[in-house]
This record gives sequence, C-alpha cells and structure tokens, in this order.
Amino acid sequence: MQRHHFAFIVATVATLGSLYFSEVMLFLPCKLCWFQRIFMYPLAIYYLTIMLTARDVNRLFVGIMAGAGWCISLYHVILERIPNGDAFCTNDCLIRWVNYFGFVTIPLLSFIAFTCILMIQFVPFKKA
Repeated sequence: MQRHHFAFIVATVATLGSLYFSEVMLFLPCKLCWFQRIFMYPLAIYYLTIMLTARDVNRLFVGIMAGAGWCISLYHVILERIPNGDAFCTNDCLIRWVNYFGFVTIPLLSFIAFTCILMIQFVPFKKA
C-alpha cells in the first residue's frame, strides 16, 4: 500500500464520521465545523480519484486543503479549551455534542484527522 491509500482511509473515515454525527445522530454542525468539512470532503474524493486513475498526488493541493482544515480545527479546539471561548464564537460552536473520555470532541477528532493526513503525505520515512 502507498501513502495515499492510508490518507484516503483517514479522509473517508472523517467524512463518514461527520456525516454520521449530522445525519444520523442529528447533531447540528457549527460554522467552524462546516469549514472543516469543506476542506475534508474534497480530500476523500481526491484520494479516491488518485487511486482509481493511478496518478501522482498533487502535494500542493493536499497541503493547501489539509493545512487550511488543520488551522481551522486547531482554532476550534483552542476555542473549546479556553475559558469564555464563546466570546469569540457566535454560532454555538462550543456545544460539545461528543465528549469521549472527558476531552475527545468533534473538533479534536477533525484536528487529529487533518494532522494524520499531513503526516502521511509530508513526513519522510526511511525504507528498510
């Protein structure tokens, strides 16, 4: 398996997870969540296209999409963690629909997914 196969799995799980939370569990996504989706959904489609057409990954496209999503999700996580973070958010972006283990929230899951995609795509590894 190549790197983009793993990135496809991460992006697809993140996409399906966000759809599950909003369409099945009926959690209302805030504005920041929508922006994160805007950057994650095309990555899943892009990686599927790359795998089906056997082309090389456009690292600039992946870097822009995953990097922008990473920044938005980091901002969202920081807003959740600071006291009175709701002063910076006007659209109920601090409602914790999910709170696994007392700290794992939907924005943190998004942050982890974008981090994984960036690491899979850009961190060099040594071949044995």
